[in-house]
Order: sequence, then structure tokens, then C-alpha cells
Amino acid sequence: MTYKILNGNELIIQGGLEAGFSLYTGYPGSPLADYFNILHARKDELHDKGIRVALGNTEANAAAMAGGAKQAGRNVMVGMKSMGLHVASDALSVGNFANGGMPTIDPVTGETVYSGVVVVVGDDPWSMSTSTAADSRYLFKHLHMPFLEPSTPQELKDWIAHALTLSQRSSLYTGVLVTTFIAEGGGRVQIGDEALVPQERTDFDPSTFNLSESVMVPPNSLGADQRMIRQRFPKVKKLLKELALDRQLGFADAKIGFISSGVVYESLKQIMEEEQYLDEFSLYKVAASYPLVDELLVPWLSKLETLVVVEEKRGFLENELLHLCQEHDIKLKLFGKDFLDPSLPEGEQILEGFPADGGISYEILRSKMNQLMGLLHRHPCQHKTPELIRLDNPLPMRLPTFCPGCPHRETLSLLKELRKVFKEEEGINLISHGDVGCYSLSFLEPFKEMHDISAMGQGGAFGAGMDLFSNNPSVVLMGDSTFFHSGLSAISNSVQLGHNITYIVLDNDFTAMTGHQMSPSTGQSVEGRKRPEQDMLNLVRGMGVDEAVEVNPSDRYFYRNVLKHYVKKSGTKVIVSNKECGLTFAASQKARDRKIFGAGETKPVQTFFQINTSACEDCRMCVEMTGCPGLSQTEDAYGPKMFIDPQICVSDGYCSKILACPSFEKVEVINYHPTRYQTAEQGLKAASASLPEPERVKSFDDILQGSDWRVVVTGVGGSGVTTISRVLAEAGEEMNGIDDLDFKFMDQKGLAQRNGRVTGHLSIFNRNKSASAITPLGTADLVLSPDLLDGSAAVGFLAPYGQALLDEEFQIPLSILLNYGEEQEVLKSAKLREQLADKLKERAFFSPMKAVSHRQLGKSVYASAILLGIAYQKGMLPFTEANMEGAFRRSVPKAEFDNNWRAFTLGREMVVMGVEAFRNQYLPQIENSLISLFRQSVQESAAVWESSDRLAQLFDQGLKELQVLFPEIDHNHLAHYVHDLVVYDRNQALTGFMADAKGLKSLYPDPSLQKIALRALCKTYWIKDEVFVAHLMISPLKEAQDQQAYQHLGTDYRIIHLNRPEFDLMDRRIAFEFSPKKWMLKQMRHQRWLRKAQAKVHAQEHEIALKIRHELLNAIPKQEGDKRQQLMRLDNIKGYRQVRYEKAAKVFDNMQPPASTGQQIPVVQVHQP
Repeated sequence: MTYKILNGNELIIQGGLEAGFSLYTGYPGSPLADYFNILHARKDELHDKGIRVALGNTEANAAAMAGGAKQAGRNVMVGMKSMGLHVASDALSVGNFANGGMPTIDPVTGETVYSGVVVVVGDDPWSMSTSTAADSRYLFKHLHMPFLEPSTPQELKDWIAHALTLSQRSSLYTGVLVTTFIAEGGGRVQIGDEALVPQERTDFDPSTFNLSESVMVPPNSLGADQRMIRQRFPKVKKLLKELALDRQLGFADAKIGFISSGVVYESLKQIMEEEQYLDEFSLYKVAASYPLVDELLVPWLSKLETLVVVEEKRGFLENELLHLCQEHDIKLKLFGKDFLDPSLPEGEQILEGFPADGGISYEILRSKMNQLMGLLHRHPCQHKTPELIRLDNPLPMRLPTFCPGCPHRETLSLLKELRKVFKEEEGINLISHGDVGCYSLSFLEPFKEMHDISAMGQGGAFGAGMDLFSNNPSVVLMGDSTFFHSGLSAISNSVQLGHNITYIVLDNDFTAMTGHQMSPSTGQSVEGRKRPEQDMLNLVRGMGVDEAVEVNPSDRYFYRNVLKHYVKKSGTKVIVSNKECGLTFAASQKARDRKIFGAGETKPVQTFFQINTSACEDCRMCVEMTGCPGLSQTEDAYGPKMFIDPQICVSDGYCSKILACPSFEKVEVINYHPTRYQTAEQGLKAASASLPEPERVKSFDDILQGSDWRVVVTGVGGSGVTTISRVLAEAGEEMNGIDDLDFKFMDQKGLAQRNGRVTGHLSIFNRNKSASAITPLGTADLVLSPDLLDGSAAVGFLAPYGQALLDEEFQIPLSILLNYGEEQEVLKSAKLREQLADKLKERAFFSPMKAVSHRQLGKSVYASAILLGIAYQKGMLPFTEANMEGAFRRSVPKAEFDNNWRAFTLGREMVVMGVEAFRNQYLPQIENSLISLFRQSVQESAAVWESSDRLAQLFDQGLKELQVLFPEIDHNHLAHYVHDLVVYDRNQALTGFMADAKGLKSLYPDPSLQKIALRALCKTYWIKDEVFVAHLMISPLKEAQDQQAYQHLGTDYRIIHLNRPEFDLMDRRIAFEFSPKKWMLKQMRHQRWLRKAQAKVHAQEHEIALKIRHELLNAIPKQEGDKRQQLMRLDNIKGYRQVRYEKAAKVFDNMQPPASTGQQIPVVQVHQP
């Protein structure tokens, strides 16, 4: 007896191999997104078995191929999502009514056996990754297709063969309907033998084809309809009865019966087991909601007085049962989508029953069961949900966004910029029509560049309908896979209508939204066969579009000019934006790097990008214009600042092309290796450490006795969360030989691949019990997360004894980056840790797992293995060390095992050492204090004619005075203020600031307001001009930060400043891109005379500074209302030149930003202030 841990898509394919299909086809779509990825990974094995795999251009293509394969006498599996079933319905209907092929006679039964077609459809009741809610049961019925609804992983695998039997014996296409929680879930299943499929091709004689059954055109169509209704479909009920897949449980003679199907049946059964309802009620599991088998159901229904129907979405099963009862004159009280309460006044007696919108969770079902028990006059649920952990304030949302390095971001950034240009220069409002793909996320912040959406590939047709009655110019975003799916038809439609529209075809080489399947423009098939790369540019030119061009979206300025020209020009135009998906490009690069580092070699040069936080003004134009998740936040004396998170950034450098400020830098590390250059003190020691074996909190024996083990794993998509789930799943494969234990898991992916949240649910329980796929609230032994924010959102799952093991920081979501903190203070990681510690006490464990992983192993993704090591050493996993090692070996690529196992050992060592000792061991800090670095910086700013000692005295004196005035403000922050004032204008700036600062203390008695007011005041005494910034680019603090970040990665590194100075020359404004050398910056920082010579360049910035100072000292203290909000509005006037002018104009009524003539820095719309 062989057991394997398989996910839902793997179960479908394993079931297919055991059933015997010659062709696997379909079209990728969540929750069946992994279907073709698994088939592609097994392409060699399938080829050797004579099995073909064909990814259709559309679901309709796949459905038609299924009909052709059936005609050839082969069994076919077709996989698609619910929306794809709509697309395929025409071909499925024709194929199902037709009855082509070469039937054979079963030598045992004498029955006619046909080649079979099984259509596996994935529904998404919660609409986690689907544009519109759909209930495929109705369409299956419309197409005369019987369908099965498996409830468990074992059933999902086994019932594929039953579906094929139904199809072969009835000659009908047969459906298998799965939902997200089983398709993206999985479990421990018993594996059967694989069936052999015929490998030889056949020579057909078309004269033997029965054309009356294979050609569906009149007059054949009426005959096909008659055969379907009178002969073929009636066979299904007989076959379902013989298969005997329905189940009856509970009290056989009960007058109240419950009936359900699919995944929700397991949740219903779990609740009925927990509450002992099976002792007094009957429970029926129906394998196929359509058709219902009279001979199985009528005897059960006839015993009942009350029937309760539990199903997700609309009342399909309920209506089928009503029809069945009417046919057999069975009178029942029915509770389903409606509950009847006769005690209420007439007209109010109908209450909402089990919801028809969304799915049905364990909690929803339990709540409705409680309500129902009251109406049935039975005891309510006794099993009480423990008091849940709830944080006092709602957490910021983590919205999905485009991946680091995504080429779509480059298009959307330009569209956002051009939208404002068109509006301001010509009063034109640009309309952006959307389509289905990754780029559908463009309606979200920060772009909002999609104003509508239609069916896949129909964005242009939607636009045609609107543009017939509109003067607005319009663009359509369309992906390369969508182009071949049905977008070509929309472009042809625009051409024949004479439609004025610009199609932007986003060619990234893959069907990226669903997990990087091949598209027709990819030069390889899903079977690994080389094929022509279909050229979209030549295709559209052949269709007669007015203009077509291909661009590299990274060439921002060329692309901008093309796009501006095309949008304003009449006719049907096509721009093909050609750049590989950022994920696949990065994956290929990582694979090449692994080979280099695995061979003990180094890379000659590795490029990074960073933000000089001293030069950064926190204007957030980089966020507003790119939304890249690699952009994050840090904090210094002036509040939040932008920085590039090296754990996420893929160094595509697009954020630096916005050129809104001089703070971006390119870093080239020489002879790069992620771990070779660690010093002895910093290097890994965990691998050889002798670690004590932990005492397990819950063992397999405890679980066997009924104490379920449940874990919730959550985090940002791409951060290794699914690796945690997979390793734990693999560890549970053997269960130390205990066959009476079962294992289930579910990965709620949704839009996680696009930096949304992914949440995995895992459980081990006695095989005789039922368990819902999703962890019920208040029942988890563990919440694991390499992200503090996502982990905090999941603590409601914790049982009263459960533990939360979380990273101490979180990846900053866009919702925070785009929140300027005026309404209320933005959530910080320290505050969130404090809240969790208050709620969970010792059950919360925070650690720097991502930082350690990045520092010691070169990538933060290994934090997932560190997290598992922490959980293991704390005794929270029931597995042995050997279980875990084997699980890692089976779950991660061979080349990645060593680093993952080292990370696992690091996690164990963290528990043994304690977090702070571990931090000191593995996360070296800057040696010199910040104050000493600021003092050194002041001294180094001295020109040859100045005394560095005198400047140091100014610094010391100013810092001492501020420390007396503001003892509650961080002394490093005070040192930063004094440093900037002295470096900028020596004693003159410092003297004025100190005088105002003394008055500030009495004007704002609240220390929290003093902090905001003081930093805002300081910024009014200097301007980050070319002279000041020159020093900030080479200060000792900056050099210390660079050393800490890069010295352990190579033999040397060089900083390339991406600068854009501006000067007035005669009556012209000159702006140019320039990367100054260090010696140039050293010279420039002393040229203070330029401030007078170029006074006009920064005149408005000085005017803004004076207005802010006036508001701080004279206006706000006298005003009523929220002073913090008023101060933050002033503090948020920041940025360089035009950006600052526009922000100031929103705060000060009498100030208008100057015209941006000659100003080449992009002028864009910002959110707030």
C-alpha cells in the first residue's frame, strides 16, 4: 500500500494516469493553474507512455480537440476553470451531442464502450482569482453532461476513473467539478496502478464514419437530440447506481435528513461529528448533483419529514431534489437557501439560509446550523469556539501588485504620466480598457489604469462599443496569451469598424497570470517540442492595422514618445511591448548563479540598486510611478524614507528611471558571491552545532487519540510560504507507518503570485474523522509566517494554547507606502509586535529570520526553512529530524537542499541561543555610533579655509542644547538635525534654528507633536541643492552604510550616482543626467557661492520653506482642530523642485507651482497630501 502527498492538480493527473487517458488538454486558469505545469514537468515520462499533452489556444480549441481525439477512439481529459467552461460550451455541446468514434464491445458485459471525455472544471466560490462568480453545475446540466463532485483528496483522484467509466459507458462527456479548496489543496492518498494507453497511431477510413452521429448539422441535429434524451442520457442513472458512490451516515430512521456534496460536505460532516448530530439525524452524501439517481435517493427521502440541503453557491441541488420529490409525490419541509420561521409575522417568515453568494466556511456553516437547530427545536451546537485573538485596530491591506521586474509596470507608469500630460496640456481624458491577465491589476493603486473589463480578449470590442459614442482617445491593455486566445478577433473587429484605438500588447513570453505556461509566441510546446515563435507584430500588420510597432518598455523615453504619438493619432494602432516576465527572467538568472556558486566561482560583477536615504526626501514619486514591491520604507530623523529592499529587488533599475530625485544609486559588486566573504565571526556555525532534540508538544499518538494537529502558514507570495506547506506535507507522507492518520492541506493562493497574501492550512487527524480543508478559527496549534503583518492577520486561527512564530518585520505593503500618515499614525513593526505580545504573551515568538537568511545565505527565501527549524526546536512539529530531512530533500531542488538544511539548523539554534544572542552572532551592526559618524561628517565637510575643529565644536554645542530642550527625542535624530544645519550653512542656519526651536517647545507641549514640528522646522533651514546633496552622497554615514551592505559580498564595490543636476544658463534651464565621481562631489560640496549665482533655481523652494516656518511658529499653535494632522500636512511638503511645488500648492492656497518649461522630471499625479 503506497501513500503519497499530492495537491489537487497532481491528484487530477494521477487519477488520469490510473484511469487511462491518451490526451490531456485544456487551458490554464485558477484553481487549475498548475495542471499544465505538472504535465510539462512530467513530459518525458508521459511521452514514453504514449500520452499526448496539448495546451489549447482557447478552451474552445481544447474542447474541439477532445471531440477529435474521441473520434480517433482515444480517452481525453480536458481541464479549465469555470469561466473557461463558458468559452468551451459551444464545442462541448456539439461534441457531446455528436457520438463519433469507434466503439467496442465489452467481452464480459456485452455493453458498447466508447472512448471517453472527462472535463475537469475548477470553480472559485469565493472569487479569490476569478473575475466573476460562476456555478458550473448549471452549465453542465445545460450541456447534458453528468458530473461528479468529490469531497476528499482520495475521492478526487479515484473519481477521475469513475468519471471516465461514466463517459465510456454512456457515450457522454462527463464532468468532474472541483472548487478552490480541493483543487489548491490536497492530502495523503493511496496510489493505484497506472493504466496503459495505446501508443500506435491509427489509419482511419473516413467511409466507415457514421456521419449522422458525427456531423452535427441539420437534419442530423434533431436525431442527435432525440438520441440524447431517449437513449444516451438515461444510461447515466443506471451507471451511477452501479458505481454506488453516494453515502448514507447517521441515524437511519431519522425524520430529519441532511444532504450535501463536494467539499462543503466534509465541513458539514465535521460539525455533525463534533456535535453528535449523527446520533439523531441522517446524513446523505450525493456524488452527482446531476443527474440524481431516483433508486438511491427516493427510499431515503421517503423516510424524512424535513430535508436540509447544504451546498455552496445557488440552490442547484435543492432544485433538483424538489423536482425529484415532486415526481415521486414526496412531501417534505425543506431548509436550504431559505429558512422558514413560522413564528414570525406573515411576510417576514422567510429567512436567509445557507448563503448563495461566496462560499460556505466552517464558521458560516456552524452559525447557520445553530440558527437551524433553533428552528427545528433541537439543541444548538455545544462545541463552543474559543475566544479568538483579535487586534484592537484593523491591519493595513496587502493588495496584490506587479512582481519586481514586471515589464507591465513600465507601460503603466508611462500611461499614468501621459494621462496627466494629456489632461493638463490638451484637456483630454484618456480611457484605458482592460482585459484578463496580470495587467488586470492595473486598476489598483498606484496606477488605476484600467477602467473596465470584459471577457478574455474582448477589451478592444468593449472599447469599440463605448468609443462609438465617445470623443475620448482610448487604449487597450492585452497580454500575449490573451492576444492568441481571442484578442486577434477584437483587433480585427476594430480594423473593420475603423475604430480609433491603441492596442498595447504586453508580450512577456508566457501565460504568466496562471503560473507561466507556454503561449504560442513561446518557442517550445508544453511537451517540450520546439516550434515556431508566432510573431504578433506581423500578424497584426497582416490584418490591416493602421500602424504597428514593437518597443522595449525599459526604453522609457522612446516608448513615451511612441505611446504619445499613437494615442493622439486616429485609426487602429498596435504597440507590442516586448520584454520577458520578471519572474521567469529572475528564475533563469538564479539558475545560472547557482551553477556558478555551486562550482565555487564568483560573478565578475553583480549589480544592485539602492536609495541614499540621506538624499531621499520621501516624496514617494518612485512608489507613485512604479508601485514596485522592492521599494520599502525605513526611518531616520525626518520620519519615513524610501529604501530598496535587497531581499525583494531584482535590480531591473526601472525605479531609477523616474529621475524625480538624486537619491538613486547603482552599486556594482566586484567578484560577487553571496556567502564566501563572511568573516569567521559572522559565518555560519549552526551546521556543525550539536543541538538538543526537543520534547514534542503533540505526538502522532496524541493525534491518533483525537487531538488534531493544525497549522496555518501565511505570508507574501514568493517569500517561501508554499515551501513551508510543501515540506510539512512531505514530512507527513509516511506518518511513521501509522495508516490510521490522515493529512490534508490547502494553499489559498488567490493573487499571491503578484505579492498578495498566500495562506496554507495543514492538518493531521484520525482517518475516521472528517476535517474541513480550512482551519476553523480558534483551533490551530501553530501560526507560522516569515512576515509580521500577514502572520498578525492569521492569529485568529490560534487555539488557546497555540503559538505564533513570526518574523519581527514585515514587507511594507502599498497601502502603507501610499499612506502619508495625516489621518493617523502609520503602523510600524514595533507597534505591531507590541500589540501581539500584549495579546499572546509568551505564545508569540518574534525573530529576524529574513534578515539572517539574507545575510548568511544570500537570499531571504530561506527564512521559510529557518521558521521550520524554530517550530521544530520548540517541539511544535510531530515529525522527527529524519522526517524533516527527507521532506526537504523531496520538496526543494537538489541544488537548494544544503542551504535549506543550514537554514533549518539556524532556526533550531535560534531557539537554543535565544533571539538576542543569535542576533548578535549573525547580524553584525555598524561599529561606530551614529552620533560619532555625524560628528565626523561635519568635520569632513570643512573646506581648506575652514577649521574642522571649529565645525565639530558647533556640532557638539548645538547637540548639547537640543538634548536639554528635547530630552524625549532620540539623540541620534537630534544629532542628524545639527549635522545637516552645520553642513548646509554653518553657524548661520544653526543659530536661527536654535532660536526657533526654543520657542517650539512651548508652542507644542505634547512630545509626539514636538517630534513632528522639530523635524519640519529643521527642513525650513536648508534646501537639498546640488551643494548639500554632494556632501550627502559621500558622507561618513553613507560610506559606513555602504560598507555594511556590500563589503561581505565581494572583493570591492563601486557606487554609481544616478544624478540629474539643474542650472540656469542665461535665461535657459539646463537639466542633464550625470554620474559624478567622488572627487567631483568633494569639490562641489564647498561651492556655496553657487547658491547666490543660481538663486533663481531654488527660489520657490526657499519661499515654501518660509511659509512652512510661519505656519509652524505662528499659525498652527493658534488654530483649533487636530494639530497633528496640520503638522503632518506641512511635514509632507517634500520632494525635489516640481514635486515639492505641487505638494505645496495643495497646502497653501495662494501658491501655484511654476510652469515646468524645460523641466524634464516627470510631472505626475500623486495621492496625498
